[in-house]
Amino acid sequence: MSDTKLLCPWISMLFEPLNESHVSKLLAFELENRKHFESFIEPRSESFYSLSGVQKHIVDLQNLSGESFVLLANGVVLARANIKSIQSKGNAEIGYRVGKRATGKGIGTACVKHLVSVAKELGLNCLSAFVINNNPASEKVLLNNGFHLDLCIPNGFKHQGKSFHGFKYLRAVA
Repeated sequence: MSDTKLLCPWISMLFEPLNESHVSKLLAFELENRKHFESFIEPRSESFYSLSGVQKHIVDLQNLSGESFVLLANGVVLARANIKSIQSKGNAEIGYRVGKRATGKGIGTACVKHLVSVAKELGLNCLSAFVINNNPASEKVLLNNGFHLDLCIPNGFKHQGKSFHGFKYLRAVA
């Protein structure tokens, strides 16, 4: 776990491994930011947005090969971050969600930096991340954390009836 101070000196932020004690806080975060997230990515199923839905989601994540974290400030979830699809060759994919009120404050960068640190501890070799071109802030976060463009998928993603280009970014873990 890392203790990170980013928003202001009197707010301490802490990454915690996601577990069942976070169910109500994570549900509050997802509900508060639902429209914000759905403006960039496909919506989650309606069944997710309940205590039992989030609890099932957490249990499902714990049963997969990967690591999941929440970033808390004063007990409130600001963001979540995941390492997923860990392969035997040491490759894995990352993803993160930053709440709307926390955007533009370095939280996404802190999430990816934390995931890179965890990847080093896990002995991983390479991280990948996918972004569609409706989210330039996410691309900037990846570039700021040493990722480079690996692949472009022209019009490879549909969201809200529109086609978007997809980009795969890679970063060696040293």
